Amino acid sequence: MDYEVRFMRRDEWPLLEDFLYEAIYVPEGFEGEVPRSVIYDDPKCRVAFQGFGGRQDDRAVVAVVDGAVVGACWVRTTDEYGHLDDETPSFSVSLYRPFRGMGIGTEMMRALLNELREAGYGRVSLSVQKENPALHLYERLGFRIVGDGFDQTEWMMVCQLNRAVELGFRRLTLEDVPDFVEMRIAQLVEEGAKETVDLRPALTDYYRRHLADGSFISWLAFDHEGIVATSGVSIVEKPPYFGCPTGRIGLVSSMYTAPEYRRQGIARDLLCRIVDEARRRECGVMQITASNAGVPLYRSLGFTHNDNFLQLPL
Repeated sequence: MDYEVRFMRRDEWPLLEDFLYEAIYVPEGFEGEVPRSVIYDDPKCRVAFQGFGGRQDDRAVVAVVDGAVVGACWVRTTDEYGHLDDETPSFSVSLYRPFRGMGIGTEMMRALLNELREAGYGRVSLSVQKENPALHLYERLGFRIVGDGFDQTEWMMVCQLNRAVELGFRRLTLEDVPDFVEMRIAQLVEEGAKETVDLRPALTDYYRRHLADGSFISWLAFDHEGIVATSGVSIVEKPPYFGCPTGRIGLVSSMYTAPEYRRQGIARDLLCRIVDEARRRECGVMQITASNAGVPLYRSLGFTHNDNFLQLPL
């Protein structure tokens, strides 16, 4: 199908009300019609379209077929669903039903992402219902899950636009241990621990010994200035039980990201890597005692609560 993606004209701004209604996710099997009043009754819906054009960050593109607008993609920094902070534009994208599944939504989002990147924005956000297949489209465009959205039914996703230096990822080595130890201590202190003793010698000994025998595995994220995020999994063995027939358990630790690099999907990337490592080592389960801030990340990968810790059957 031939279509054009262009900037939205002022006289077309009122169409956003209709497109917001079209964007409401209807789960498979739902019978009936979503009342149109929902976009007016819910304040987080209303602010996604009301007064559009009155804010500096309001930007929109449309898709046009045979002279008619069939889709729209727009951003605002209002307190709508997908709002991250007052400097991060949040995305809305919508197409009339006959025009879905043709790649038009993807092209609208790409056009607006390029516009925002050229305008100097650092990142953009959106929220998506956890059951919505559009999640995979957003991931292909560079969005990464950073935790729950407004509630536990949706994901908050962020796309970085202007990272000057792309991050690299690699396994922890013995040469990295001093820096790794410092980040571990920073994590413990941030979580509320008191530095009553100098843990550096004991941590250094632990990481060196268990890196050498392969029972501790870590993936790191780094940029030109050094390590910016860490992860770790210790492979321990217990007598086999029904929930873990191999008896091998992956104990997750050292999940820490430097403050300025948070909410960018880095921790999720590292966690996926150590989950894969644990599977390769035939662990039957992974466990972690998580901080409240970290719980949404672990839940997003399937970890569930088991008493006072989270675990993931493998």
